[in-house]
Amino acid sequence: MTERCALYFAPQPDSPLAAFAAAWFGRGDNREITASPRHYGFHATLKPPFRFAAGTDIAGLQESLRAFAAEQPPVALGPVTVDNLSGFLALVPLSPPPDLERLAEACVARFDSFRAAPGEAELARRRSKGLSPRQEELLSLWGYPYVFDQFRWHMTLTAKLPDAERDRWHAELRRLAAPALQDPLAIDSLSIFRQPAADRPFAEIDRVSLTGTRQVQTAVSA
Repeated sequence: MTERCALYFAPQPDSPLAAFAAAWFGRGDNREITASPRHYGFHATLKPPFRFAAGTDIAGLQESLRAFAAEQPPVALGPVTVDNLSGFLALVPLSPPPDLERLAEACVARFDSFRAAPGEAELARRRSKGLSPRQEELLSLWGYPYVFDQFRWHMTLTAKLPDAERDRWHAELRRLAAPALQDPLAIDSLSIFRQPAADRPFAEIDRVSLTGTRQVQTAVSA
């Protein structure tokens, strides 16, 4: 089974941020450097892509997400900027609030029962990039090395770029994104993105508003 799902934050379709993303990813002079982020969809990951465990499915995930969203309030991110993140360009919060970390941890833990254990090929692919001992531990526990204390909220805009090319695009992206980033950003909904097969892009199939009044807490230790 090659179908995968993930829980993402994605901008509201009628927002300035969505308009910026549509313009950026729709350009013709950047197709090579945006191929990977276009494949995954413009988003910030909160539960990394996973294959469904036996006995679970999308309908169950949707039901669980609605229960979670009824408990979880929106999270104010504050100002967001374009920055260099390990060689690629992405939107990142200037000062990530503690509630953001708690939301990400709750998403990873709360929905983990839907995740099938990764196969050997996937594990080898993750490890080929070089993991720290802590990242290896998280990979074994949660199927992904960049969660909990290794998590960094971001919305990817480019592939990894050489220094000179990255500097050029960095300046251009800051200019293009400025109108969309004038107001502080908030995570006010969560979306399920689905990838039907490995060679197909991720696409949003559901979006649920966060309407709770008390931050969901993580009940497990990582």
